[in-house]
Amino acid sequence: MKIVFLVLLSMISVYGGWAESILPYSSGKHTPFPPTKLDYILSWNGAINSGKLTLELGKHDRRYPDVFLTHSYGRSTGAAYALFPYTFTFTSFAQLHTHRPLIFVANEKDRKETIDTKNSYKPPGIHHYSKTVETKDQQVHIKDHNFAARAVHDPITAMLAIRKQPLHNGDTEQLCCHPFASPYLISIKVLGREKHLDRDCIKLDIQIRKIDKKTAKLKDYKKLKKATMWISDDSQRIPIELRSKVFIGDVRATLVKQTPL
Repeated sequence: MKIVFLVLLSMISVYGGWAESILPYSSGKHTPFPPTKLDYILSWNGAINSGKLTLELGKHDRRYPDVFLTHSYGRSTGAAYALFPYTFTFTSFAQLHTHRPLIFVANEKDRKETIDTKNSYKPPGIHHYSKTVETKDQQVHIKDHNFAARAVHDPITAMLAIRKQPLHNGDTEQLCCHPFASPYLISIKVLGREKHLDRDCIKLDIQIRKIDKKTAKLKDYKKLKKATMWISDDSQRIPIELRSKVFIGDVRATLVKQTPL
């Protein structure tokens, strides 16, 4: 679900100098990321298998030899699908060695509408274009705008940027993410190290605030109340589990399989 991607990348701040506090693209030590496929099961309010999510990080494609390509896709399932039938595909194109974002495209479909998104990341920020087609009457709505910041990420490159940081216990980091139609200020606080789901993990506190596109002021993001994420405490630093309190209830994404691509 889209909310999972928003939560995977989030954190809180107060307005005032946020633009200077976000991580620049060059921040952190780059560690090569081997092409990896990650399969997650989503649960909602305790319901098992309410959705599934797959990330294919660093996927090989002969058409894009100089790009770090990530393809992600998933859908709601079971009772969640009956209430909210949702399918999606997201593709992130980033620079091969720096993981700096280039283009992010998405297709989302539920009972009410279909949304196609294309975000182009280039100085001084991002150009967003999306088209929404309503299922019932086929009305079309277009969003087309620019947003400037010294470093703006898509959902995947935001995660890749965070994994490059030292992440010492107690550290906090912030970055700007514009994954769909709106920009967000995201940040992360390292709560510590612990065993989680039989893996050595780094425990992260996660929250999010929206950025007003016109004034650059921060606004509360009411859809997210609280979130915690565990990432592997190794060179890969992949997400192991996300637990979040959002507007639709308790949502979790749990890694169930990891395979090389």
